[in-house]
Amino acid sequence: MSGASVASGSKATEGDDETSWILDVVVRDKCIKVTCGDATQRVKWLGHVGIARYDEKNYQGWKILGVPTKITNREGLPIDMGGLISDVLKDGDTVYVSHSLEPHDAERQD
Repeated sequence: MSGASVASGSKATEGDDETSWILDVVVRDKCIKVTCGDATQRVKWLGHVGIARYDEKNYQGWKILGVPTKITNREGLPIDMGGLISDVLKDGDTVYVSHSLEPHDAERQD
């Protein structure tokens, strides 16, 4: 029986890896890859994670940038920050985060 448990545990882990979403979150001049698991978080969470990780050393980017105020897609269209990531984005998408301590909206850098 223990062999069956181990085998099913391995399959679950492999399945988790396959369903893990990765999105590019652009904050100011940095593009930050964020792994989202099954993408059941709210879009606003992406903004908070991107802002925190902007400070690569301490993950305290909110001290410099504040909180997310708007998240847009590649076309510059706003994304509902209360929506589920899996409902409003696709795996591999890029989003742009504007924040409260920035005088203007984040600009796309192609």
